[in-house]
Amino acid sequence: SQHERVPNACIAHLQARMFLLVFRRRDVAVSDATHGRVITGGLVKGACCAALTCAIADRSYRLAFIGCHLVTGMLERLNDALRKILDAFQSFLSGDSVVFMFGDLNYRINRTYDDALKDADAWATVVRLANERSIPRLAALDGLTRQPQVNIDACGLAAFWTPALSFLPTFKCIKGVAGLRYDRGRVPSYTDRVLFRPGSNTDVTCVAHESVPAVTSSDHKPVSAAFEISVGFGNVHGDIVDLATSGSDEPPPAAPARPEAAGPNQHARIAQEIDARQRWGDPQAHIPEGERVQLSDRSSEASSSRDRPLRVLAVTLNCSDALPRTVELRAFLRHGRVARRGTRDVLADVVAVTLQDVGRCAPILVAMIEAHLSQHERVPNACIAHLQARMFLLVFRRRDVAVSDATHGRVITGGLVKGACCAALTCAIADRSYRLAFIGCHLVT
Repeated sequence: SQHERVPNACIAHLQARMFLLVFRRRDVAVSDATHGRVITGGLVKGACCAALTCAIADRSYRLAFIGCHLVTGMLERLNDALRKILDAFQSFLSGDSVVFMFGDLNYRINRTYDDALKDADAWATVVRLANERSIPRLAALDGLTRQPQVNIDACGLAAFWTPALSFLPTFKCIKGVAGLRYDRGRVPSYTDRVLFRPGSNTDVTCVAHESVPAVTSSDHKPVSAAFEISVGFGNVHGDIVDLATSGSDEPPPAAPARPEAAGPNQHARIAQEIDARQRWGDPQAHIPEGERVQLSDRSSEASSSRDRPLRVLAVTLNCSDALPRTVELRAFLRHGRVARRGTRDVLADVVAVTLQDVGRCAPILVAMIEAHLSQHERVPNACIAHLQARMFLLVFRRRDVAVSDATHGRVITGGLVKGACCAALTCAIADRSYRLAFIGCHLVT
């Protein structure tokens, strides 16, 4: 009663038999509301999306809500449906939007994730764990967060977090019965979920996550999650699970050998990969734990502090006239992250990349790098092609970092195709200015 519906953000999706309703508190200003629908994975399965701008306390936040009802079936079908949903709604999911994806995602408990339970009766095993309230052990069997990490990355879920499970499975319960009595027709599972992704200029804190077993009208129990959003740098807080790191370590299929030169088919594949990353966004993609640099968790380094340090990531790659694969880009560019602190990644303020022995695939490689660093943008006058030395120096800044006085130069030394590039710039952050110079080199043998 203290809220009212937001026009153009309340959607009936009759074919998928679902609704998405967005309400605002009466004293909160909302603008630029828009919406869309998609059918995917089945004739009566799909999703609705509503996006809007919410103004409060002299600040504006862009929010996007994706309500889903996914198809029942194999894990591959669920992941494929989510990928298509993210693809269909890419115009709603700008980098500065806080995105909530929630609904009946239909991911099931999978007892094979626990070697001790592989041969046990699935229903009886899960019910026994539920009666014992072994929530951590049930969470370890969750098909959403514990599936192979390569699957999570492939469907775009690595950009999201989900609140940690603190209650028992919400499906499949016996209708008309208060509390949790599970129907023998299905293995009890956490099908009803809330996922979220922070915007590039916001921090998100999960403050509550609960189910309501007292509801008896459905074989699902409702789930709710509450969040606080503030101005920030894409950080997340609370009792949460990072889908970029939660999956199992099952290795991906072996990649085919890379040809020395990119052919037309490879160019087309690369263009598709770049387009997919730009559509889905990749601000929180998977970075293996062993590839992160751990920083001390000092309160003086909090993003809101005036004394926050300037964070720089410097990367060098000799391309040997060949084009790296996307998985290789992820390994060395790390999506612009310099560290992992607790459950969150720390973005670099400035990323400098120097490339040597760049062949004819240079424009594609530069485009791949730019798409991969989705939270950053190139600094004008600090991105240099040194064609005689067959090398590039590319400098990117995080979008909320001010850069000025950029300049550059080139030199040939030690050989006809050896030399260096230099870019210098001033970077302002936390009321301080820093002068940086990057010299990318390829020296003579």
